[in-house]
Amino acid sequence: MKVSIASNVLKVLLIVFSIGVIFAGVYILPTLANEMMYVYPELEYAKLPILIACELLLGLLMIGIGIIMYLLILFDLGKAFSLRFIRGLEILTGMCIIATIGIMFLLGYMNTFGGPGPLPGMIMLGSICIIWIIAAVIMLIRSIVKKAIVYKDDYDLTV
Repeated sequence: MKVSIASNVLKVLLIVFSIGVIFAGVYILPTLANEMMYVYPELEYAKLPILIACELLLGLLMIGIGIIMYLLILFDLGKAFSLRFIRGLEILTGMCIIATIGIMFLLGYMNTFGGPGPLPGMIMLGSICIIWIIAAVIMLIRSIVKKAIVYKDDYDLTV
């Protein structure tokens, strides 16, 4: 598969995923929050803070998708070995750290009134582990690109 085709397919998939994230943030999360009030009416005071935290995490995800789209555009323009590309990868790593802190904050907040329950707690811990894996892969890609820039500069000077 050609690189440009793979890049365009990834862009389309990211757009479709973004539409799903927007739908989840606008319709699904508020609906779930309202339905949970019927199941746990004693947690009515915690509905809005948890909903806001979840919406902020989804907003962070949307910003991350935007940065990935920007990195794909840089890649398509042949600027993958640039400092802007490395900076974008560093920003993505920082956003993974912020997302991890947000999920830990949400988990701690939910523990103050009895915890999220076993399944949501395991999902939150699993999400943290997945985010750490993604951050490690992004840091690995960053170090590979950084070394490739050095090799490219050395090669350009020898030729």
